[in-house]
Amino acid sequence: MSARQILLLGVIAALVRQNSAGFRCTFGNWACTAGCVMLGQTSGLCDADWSCHCSEKKIGINNLRALLPSRCMLGESVCEGTCHAMGRSTGICDKYGCTCSERFLSPSEFLLCAAESTCRTHCQAQGRATGVCLGWSCECKSSDAEAQTALEQLMSSLEE
Repeated sequence: MSARQILLLGVIAALVRQNSAGFRCTFGNWACTAGCVMLGQTSGLCDADWSCHCSEKKIGINNLRALLPSRCMLGESVCEGTCHAMGRSTGICDKYGCTCSERFLSPSEFLLCAAESTCRTHCQAQGRATGVCLGWSCECKSSDAEAQTALEQLMSSLEE
């Protein structure tokens, strides 16, 4: 072993021997809190002796959710859009922020209705006049008037 390696091991041993909680305080309260959070506590605080004291309160899943920025701050449509991008059928804003539905979209639902134009093109390839997505269901229609009627029925059912 070289002298450099022995010196490095000595420094590491000294740091390990030193109270690891106090070591965090050499970087400030933010390091103490971060270390405590990594250990599953809600916070930490350095005292005058540079000792880090973690709270006794454990972090639960609801605490973690509360710390995360919410897509709902950007609007309900952003929440729903990001849930759709993850393959979920819906997304709503609730007290925990954006919550995606448990139901996953089938590959054909996502493929045909992620963009309305894909549904329309699919139906036209089958010889129909147009296609319209009713939720995540691509409905082929014989005429634009028939498609308009289907959309109006969908909108009225959503308003109820």
